[in-house]
Amino acid sequence: MDNFFQRYINSWRFNGWFIHDIFLGIVIGVGLLLLLYAVFKRRLNLALVITFILYAFLGNLLMIVFGLAGRRFPINSESPIYTDDAQKIAVQMVEGSENNGTSNGISQIISHHQIIAINMQTGEKQWTKSSSSKETLIGYFMGGLLVHHRDGDYGKLSLLDMKTGKEKLSEKEFTDKHKQLINVLDIGSYNIVLLENNLYLEGVDGKFYRFDGKKLIEDNKAEKYLSTKFFIETDIPGYFASHNQALEDYEEVRKFSSNVLAEPAIQVYKNLDPAVLDVDLQQQTAIVSYRQTKQESADSIVLSYDMKNHRIIWEENIGVVNAEQKNPGVRTLENYYAIQTGDEFLLLNKDTKKEMFRYQLRWNRPIQ
Repeated sequence: MDNFFQRYINSWRFNGWFIHDIFLGIVIGVGLLLLLYAVFKRRLNLALVITFILYAFLGNLLMIVFGLAGRRFPINSESPIYTDDAQKIAVQMVEGSENNGTSNGISQIISHHQIIAINMQTGEKQWTKSSSSKETLIGYFMGGLLVHHRDGDYGKLSLLDMKTGKEKLSEKEFTDKHKQLINVLDIGSYNIVLLENNLYLEGVDGKFYRFDGKKLIEDNKAEKYLSTKFFIETDIPGYFASHNQALEDYEEVRKFSSNVLAEPAIQVYKNLDPAVLDVDLQQQTAIVSYRQTKQESADSIVLSYDMKNHRIIWEENIGVVNAEQKNPGVRTLENYYAIQTGDEFLLLNKDTKKEMFRYQLRWNRPIQ
């Protein structure tokens, strides 16, 4: 059970979240200095005892107030789940919400952003990188993770190594190398879509372009692709992370999703917040989620539905999806389903539906 005491104990170790790790480092550093001083003095007097008591009190207070020790820190996804070509590393941006009290009856929420990479073979943390609301993950492109930056009144791009999280191309290096692209790049990442290893975008000049990693050329198809992305991902966030083929007609996907929710087998759950998480038009299947009960703390169920035969193929309990996440995020891979439930990331084997591992996003470690 996730309670104050458990969260408090877990907070006394470095977990990759920048603010938490900074304050934990300060508290531990001061403690080590005091300990070295006591060892050097070789005797424990009243003043030193009082100093240690004050240190313990202030250190705990600092960790509770600023390091979030023991406090709730719900997490939700800020991007789809992306992978490298080999589908060995999963990366996504997440947002953690810190409740900073109330003002005039309104809760004051401080958001913390982080990019988290998970090794899907071991279930362990690959790397983490502090981020911000001004950054958006675009996807795997040009051999790395493409990141869009809102830099003042301009848009910029950088490229991260999927294995290490280090920059393959910084914002400046990307600008110098692909200046023609950056000159037309909009401040909004919503004007960009990555399809079939090509970047389609609307430029600040109102024209539409395609960028293949080397050359930027005008391509009016980008207008249709961007429109399709908007309408489809309004209903199914992250759809194009699993299906990055060029698609000009969004109505087929939206109609298919509506038909799935209208199926008698799915209508049984109409009062339990059913949602379509992914669809496969070729196979005529869909991934759907619903809650076991109307309570927010109820476990969520993910199922696969076959529209050809009008039946549920399989269903799995994935645990609680927090209120900040609302609906689980699903990335359909070649051999797995990668699922984000808010506070946790889990990997299901496609054939056996066996849970390969479950990863805690707050503590950046797998559940043993």
